[in-house]
Amino acid sequence: MKSLLLSVIIFINLTFFIDCKTKLDLGDESKLPVISTLFNNRMLLLLKGTYATDNPLDWSELGNGTGDLYVDAQGEGVDPTMTLVNQPKVGNMPIFLDIGEVRISSKFEKGYNELTQIRDTVDSNKFWDYIAPNRQVFCTVTYSFDNNTCTESNGIMKAYDFFNGIGAQFPSNDPSSETVSWTFATGQPWMGREYYYAGIYFRSLVTGYALDAGVPVSGRFDNRPIINALNIVPRNNYAAGTTSSQKSSIVPKMFPALYSQLPTQSIRSDMMIRDGFDPYILEVRINLKENLMLHSYLTSRGTTVTYVGVSDIFFDHKGEGDAGGNILTRARIIYPETASSLTISGGGNSLLHYYGIFRFHENEFINVLPLAATPAKQGAKIKYLNPGTYRAVCLGDLTKQDGYPDTVVRETTFTIPEYPFRETYNIDLTCP
Repeated sequence: MKSLLLSVIIFINLTFFIDCKTKLDLGDESKLPVISTLFNNRMLLLLKGTYATDNPLDWSELGNGTGDLYVDAQGEGVDPTMTLVNQPKVGNMPIFLDIGEVRISSKFEKGYNELTQIRDTVDSNKFWDYIAPNRQVFCTVTYSFDNNTCTESNGIMKAYDFFNGIGAQFPSNDPSSETVSWTFATGQPWMGREYYYAGIYFRSLVTGYALDAGVPVSGRFDNRPIINALNIVPRNNYAAGTTSSQKSSIVPKMFPALYSQLPTQSIRSDMMIRDGFDPYILEVRINLKENLMLHSYLTSRGTTVTYVGVSDIFFDHKGEGDAGGNILTRARIIYPETASSLTISGGGNSLLHYYGIFRFHENEFINVLPLAATPAKQGAKIKYLNPGTYRAVCLGDLTKQDGYPDTVVRETTFTIPEYPFRETYNIDLTCP
């Protein structure tokens, strides 16, 4: 009897597995979850909308403690004279973000020259690792009385984390691969993979203060009507002064907001995902919160639109419809189990100064985002740094006060050793 029962159980199990195999063979694989979506316990993807990685300035501290929006130069030869009725404090202005996806790539040569070598969908599919293809919507306040995409996906809390230094979690797959990769800078094999590019694909980025000839602008976000707000993605896709013919050969700067790792940054790279099972964080950030500025441009109807965009840090805006090229992106891989913390003595509590952390071989401090950064306050701290030698740089927003540091004040070097893990190290750097 027992042997008969055992035979029946074995037959049932064999039938079950044979049936599963048959369904897979018939092409039903697409109905099954991708294995990495079942358990992505290794990688945490965080997005940050701040120049500082750690403890960014509060909304009320922006504008050198006034909490005011920056205002671009206006008048003859620059931005048309703006309408500034009921101008909000920067912390009271609604912000809505619709992010299509986040991608990274290990194909250095194909992405060279800001992706202009990628000509079609086939090129794009070969180039990118589609690690986070699920659209996410963040909002600092809700935009409808009934349920919407933002409230249904906890987007208000994610917007809070996006702007306060914690980082908004973005659902993702683990892109790491058990391969031997050849690193660009050292020419040495690496167990794992080196990544050279990261891209955030913005569907829309809406700032909640916009007037056309003094009348609030009407727009849409998440297919809902929004009053007194403007989607600034079209304004930031191209730098001021870009001609129509030039645009045909340029990749829009917000699709994606692109990080391209420089050779000096890859010498001791923070974009290597090593082989194994230890968890890591992929942090991708842009300089948005600290750099919000009022701009204006003349429409084809002869009216002046006043709106909140990004301060013209690198490309001077003089009333053109385009005002892009001033959003920077940087990505890094953090291994929390082995990373250490850094405390910095010497901060003078200036709201115009930052501590920027760069790899020792980096020699560009202004035109790129620091690997890590924090305001130059007493008790300044950087939470995660992988082992290696670094430069700590005191940076000031001095030459043109627009929220972005443009002046190197002083610097020092320091080293985070390979061992012991998770230690806290201190350096002294007077700033300012």
